[in-house]
Amino acid sequence: MADRTVDGMARKQTSEGHSLGQMLPRSPRRLKSTTRSFIVGEGKGYLTVACAEDGRPAAVTIFMAKQGSTLAGLMDGFSTTITQGLRHQVPLEVFVREYVSMRFEPAGLTNDPEIRQATSVLDYVGRRLALDYLPYDTRVEFGVLTADERAAKELQDNVGDAAWADMIGLAMSAPTVASPRRG
Repeated sequence: MADRTVDGMARKQTSEGHSLGQMLPRSPRRLKSTTRSFIVGEGKGYLTVACAEDGRPAAVTIFMAKQGSTLAGLMDGFSTTITQGLRHQVPLEVFVREYVSMRFEPAGLTNDPEIRQATSVLDYVGRRLALDYLPYDTRVEFGVLTADERAAKELQDNVGDAAWADMIGLAMSAPTVASPRRG
């Protein structure tokens, strides 16, 4: 239960009416959002992300196409958890770190050209949120890159490896100076 104050903040209260002393910002009545459909293995769903005025995600909804299923219910719960966490200023990186590489069915190929495979629906959601809202340096830390970034990194890594191999080859092909024989 929450009481609204004059400044638009909500004071959280327990069921007995005691204030928890925590002030939460009032959610705007309208948020700009984007919805994308996705497929992960045999699972089909929709990911909706509503953003605050500054462009940061403020609400996340994961809707699985098979209503009434256990997976659909769990995704509803995860959606609520993510949204409440964002509302309480939990950084998006915390959710991404936990969800990327999480494994459970459905898993497999996706219809997203930036994310070819996902180990679960939450892995896909974490990767999609990272690609859309996190800076490059943070995404590199989580191993989440766009297709173009992966190609550039592979090219850079291959050139780096080739240069290292050439240095070793060059050192091995250098003439050796024999020490004078004693004797």
